[in-house]
Amino acid sequence: MIQRVQSLYLFLAALAAVLMFAFPLAKFYGNSNFAFYLYQIQFFDPAPTMQLSPYFLLPLMALVVFVVILSLAALFSFKNRNRQMNITKIAMALVLILLGAYFFGYIGILESNAGNPAEYGLASFMPAISFLFLLLASRGIQKDENLIKSMDRLR
Repeated sequence: MIQRVQSLYLFLAALAAVLMFAFPLAKFYGNSNFAFYLYQIQFFDPAPTMQLSPYFLLPLMALVVFVVILSLAALFSFKNRNRQMNITKIAMALVLILLGAYFFGYIGILESNAGNPAEYGLASFMPAISFLFLLLASRGIQKDENLIKSMDRLR
């Protein structure tokens, strides 16, 4: 399972997505001072003026969880390269949706409520890193598939 380099890439993609839970995505200072985590919005003010639904962060969190699950599913489906490639492509598409939803949806809403632009944290860059690792894993899987096909031609 870990003999192939793409298995390492799939693991690192899942790890990068999991790290989004550990660090703040962004911090906002202005009318409302708060830190934006993947699972909560932590207000620095004792009486925050901004009110958000408790389900506001659920779609973003669900996308990250799906990326982690799909990366690990692709990691453990090493015996079927076609399935592994398809799962990896779906995970890459979800990461792109995650990036779009985060930067064009959530950050825009929170910037308008805070009144100031965001100060991006370390976790903001994790989806791009995860996408990079998924892309490298996809290339590795494709390289293995081409190698197997060329060996079949020689028989």
